[in-house]
Amino acid sequence: MKFIRALFFPFSVLYGWLMQARNRQFDNGQRSQTAFDRTIISVGNLSTGGTGKTPMIEFLIKSLKDEYRLATISRGYGRRTKGFIMASDADDAKSIGDEPLQFYHKFGQDITVSVCEERILAVPSVLMEKDDVEVFLLDDAYQHRKVARDHNILLSDYQHPFYQDFVLPAGNLREPRIGAKRADAIVITKCPELGEQEKEVVISNVRKYNDISPIYFSHIAYQDVRSVFGKASIPREIALLTGVAKAQPIAKHLSKSYLILKHLEYADHYNFRSSDLDEMTKVLAKIDVTAMVTTEKDMVRLLPFKSHPMFEKIDLFYLPIEFRMDREDDFLSDVIKVIQRGKR
Repeated sequence: MKFIRALFFPFSVLYGWLMQARNRQFDNGQRSQTAFDRTIISVGNLSTGGTGKTPMIEFLIKSLKDEYRLATISRGYGRRTKGFIMASDADDAKSIGDEPLQFYHKFGQDITVSVCEERILAVPSVLMEKDDVEVFLLDDAYQHRKVARDHNILLSDYQHPFYQDFVLPAGNLREPRIGAKRADAIVITKCPELGEQEKEVVISNVRKYNDISPIYFSHIAYQDVRSVFGKASIPREIALLTGVAKAQPIAKHLSKSYLILKHLEYADHYNFRSSDLDEMTKVLAKIDVTAMVTTEKDMVRLLPFKSHPMFEKIDLFYLPIEFRMDREDDFLSDVIKVIQRGKR
């Protein structure tokens, strides 16, 4: 692994230099940013994924939706469409992507969910149809700097912190570590139970790249599994189906309560096809399993297959998660101050 990293390091230096040059152009005004008369909150990371952006967006939605009119804007990764789409009941993961579909399924009655590759086009497109939107939540937009934002939230996985990583292709960073200085809040995600001394080690490392912004620690709390297509009870022996960036924490959690006979792993944002389910049916028939657990993100991609023969034999369940963080009141207080400042 070290040899491969060393082999790619010169390319990482070049890529990192190009990204720093691009960021300097935005910082000194050579590249323009468009400001809107609505509050713009960005959630993103320096790495290529798996830091918990979706749970953070959902946390913000739950915390703000009763007081403010919200809209989410995502790229819609993995969708088979292009351009701006405002989510509706007619959409599925193929048209808007799995994560926006998850937002819509859970909060569509309370917020506006949209997708667009260019966030700078998405904001006015939303306002043309919903001019009462007060707050935009930009999903995975840390590097999308054409839209000026009022609050920049940076996430970093505790197990794979940005300050120990390298720029692509030697590592997983989309830009050099110094990009953390643009963050107004830094959230270390997916933390185990940490003592104060362990937190101080992380804080001291983060402070090398951002010496001002508050630092928070968060973790994922797994909920009880839920049935997708019915009210079946779950047996102890299960199959696990995942199409996410990092599946091992999920498998580890489920293995505490269930015996995982088979783990079917697919790429992140994988668009399931009927032929995939045909193959799963054959595989699961050999081990005589009658229940399958999947993630919430994968579940929304499986909804169109409710009538597939596999689900006549296999009961489908999903594992909900909840985002929790320390000093939650302080974090939200800062967010609300930003929103109120924009309304004056």
